[in-house]
Amino acid sequence: MCGIIGIISYEKKNTIVQELLEGLMTLQHRGQDSAGIATEDVIIKKPGLVKYAFSDTNLENLNTQICIGHVRYKTNGVYNNIQPLHNILPRRVTMCHNGNIINTDEMKKLLKSKYNVIQNTNSDSEIILTIFSCRLYEIMIETKEELNQFHIGKVTEFLHENLVGSFSLVIIIEDYGLVAVRDKNGTRPLIWGENDNSAIISSESVTLKHLDYVIVRDVNPGETIILKKNSGEIYHHQYELSYLKPCLFEYIYFARPDSILDKLAIHKSRIAIGRLLGEKMKDTWNCNDIDIIVPVPDTSITFANGIQDVINKPLREGLIRNRYIDRTFIMENFKMIRTNIRRKLSGIESVFKNRNVLIVDDSIVRGNTSRHIIEIARNFGAKKIYFGSCAPIISNTNKYGINIPTKNELISYNRDESDIAEYLGVDYLIYNDLDKITQKLMEINSDFDGFETSMFL
Repeated sequence: MCGIIGIISYEKKNTIVQELLEGLMTLQHRGQDSAGIATEDVIIKKPGLVKYAFSDTNLENLNTQICIGHVRYKTNGVYNNIQPLHNILPRRVTMCHNGNIINTDEMKKLLKSKYNVIQNTNSDSEIILTIFSCRLYEIMIETKEELNQFHIGKVTEFLHENLVGSFSLVIIIEDYGLVAVRDKNGTRPLIWGENDNSAIISSESVTLKHLDYVIVRDVNPGETIILKKNSGEIYHHQYELSYLKPCLFEYIYFARPDSILDKLAIHKSRIAIGRLLGEKMKDTWNCNDIDIIVPVPDTSITFANGIQDVINKPLREGLIRNRYIDRTFIMENFKMIRTNIRRKLSGIESVFKNRNVLIVDDSIVRGNTSRHIIEIARNFGAKKIYFGSCAPIISNTNKYGINIPTKNELISYNRDESDIAEYLGVDYLIYNDLDKITQKLMEINSDFDGFETSMFL
């Protein structure tokens, strides 16, 4: 899971790079490990947050009509995997990728057998870029034509037919334009906007609003949007066997609450999911015994509002988040996670003391944050601790861009709900129901064909 942006201006101006940096900051929640930007002929990428990564770089002279950017969260310590990435065949092609491809071994074999290209990389993004470039070059040689939108459409058809996994892409083709591609299941979000003389593609709608772009629409699953540099022409190519099945965890955790993904407002969806959990609490527990609701900041506050609508208990700020600490879910190193959890969250003793407290969190993944929160509540004198996860039980790995590589790191591994409650040290534990969540969201937006829910199965 990463954040990507592409901007094309139909006039050459030196503000587009600054615009893109502002946009990347609105997506910082999607990746805090590194940041990168690219024009048609320059790439600048560094580890760290957007506001620091380019602080020592002079961007004033980057006069360009096209710019793309990326924030990354999956850490593997390899600098070369920081995006954007580029290739020079059949001309300079620069790409940013959000998602994860799971048939990389097969794609390496395809590159070797079809194009005699040996790809010595563990980066799925590099493999996508190489396939894109090789197929584009092949089509241009076959047709003996100048690069055109039909060539690009054939290339992206090839991607949809061969890649297994998730991919949202923004691509600069030198001296041609900006290309946006979303995989045939729409797993990761991508949205398109315009203003008077520019167009933008971004992972989330919040970027468009922040930069004063008008939302045109979401990029459809299986769609390629081609924005030509000089003429301002826009072309679309649609892969026929496409379905809207976005990742459910985008709505539960990843996306900003002020974003709209595939016509569904994140805030509205989280209120609805919270109400579902509130109804389950009402049916399962004696909610009269609960004194207060304490949400875990920040994502859970919206869910807690939905729960409060149902169980009618006061909501209190009892946990304080240090906003200068990274999101722990998107870290890989266990010791770093544990250290950052303690730095990230502290409590207000008077809120917990001598009270029966319902703590609400968006999800329970490894359980590290939950155990720390429960320890705070116990140490501050909570009498009973009720704990509600607004997500269903996370019981499986995820191969589509979320960093859960193995089952045994999950709190649910070899544990049922009562075992998890005991491990966490809570008196009562409840999870939301997967079927009810997906049904509710599909009631709100009937365009959905389903959701990517493999981590809950």
